[in-house]
Amino acid sequence: MRDLTLKDRLWCGVARWVERPALALVAHQPLLRWMFRTTARLTTGMPPGTQRRLDGNGHLWITAPGVAGDAPLIVYIHGGGFTIGGPETHAGLAAGLGAAAGMRVVLPRYRLAPEHPFPAARHDVIAAWENIADEAGTPVGLCGDSAGGCLALLLAMDLRDRGQPLPRALGLIAPIADLASDIALRMRNAPGEILIPPAWPRRIMDAYLAGTDPADPAISPLLGDLRGLPPTLIQAGAGEALAEDGRRLVEAMDDASLDLWPGLQHVWQLHAGRAPAADAALADLGRHLAEHAG
Repeated sequence: MRDLTLKDRLWCGVARWVERPALALVAHQPLLRWMFRTTARLTTGMPPGTQRRLDGNGHLWITAPGVAGDAPLIVYIHGGGFTIGGPETHAGLAAGLGAAAGMRVVLPRYRLAPEHPFPAARHDVIAAWENIADEAGTPVGLCGDSAGGCLALLLAMDLRDRGQPLPRALGLIAPIADLASDIALRMRNAPGEILIPPAWPRRIMDAYLAGTDPADPAISPLLGDLRGLPPTLIQAGAGEALAEDGRRLVEAMDDASLDLWPGLQHVWQLHAGRAPAADAALADLGRHLAEHAG
């Protein structure tokens, strides 16, 4: 059992009383994107001296203080329900993870729904991985949160199936792994869900799938073959709806472990530099990546 600090509890309150109602009430995706970009500057702390570089493909390269310019590389795929978010909203999280692992981090940019429904995001992260590997060599780590965790799993499965070099470790934060499951049942079974209102997953399903069968393994990795993937650490809030996906992933994968944190909201790691629980979780994730990097 981990004790939450006053700061941790404050951010949980923000998630419950500010962010959850906003996700329930605001259906206009461009407005939600603007809100996310704006608040990210206040809710995440970037380590002083972090170097940032935006390349010609829109990918954001981050080198935290003390990390060498030729250090091993992590690819981090941002979440946001396939409809919001971007490299900028997750830059602080990525910097904290890079500092913990002693590695550089690159955040690929991918197209968002509803303007670009499935399979645009999946195609984009696969193409981004190939571009990044050509430039910097095969990344040693592959990470992602929520929708980004789903895309990270789909990317790893695609690399395995094509016989391409795999990263040495995966790090997933509350990944979406089964979009075909009953949303109402999922929410009823998660009374401890702090952030995600029932309206949000229904809305993103409509926007992202655009009529495509969610049982397709190219959409829902849990419905595909998850064997032969790198060692994986999964983090999630113990009471959140997506904790169940984490449990099922551990059963389906060869080498995966699940670390559940009681009392915390979905992807609390976004408060890196602001909340001790976020920094502690990223330290664990960074240690997992470093141990397997060799």
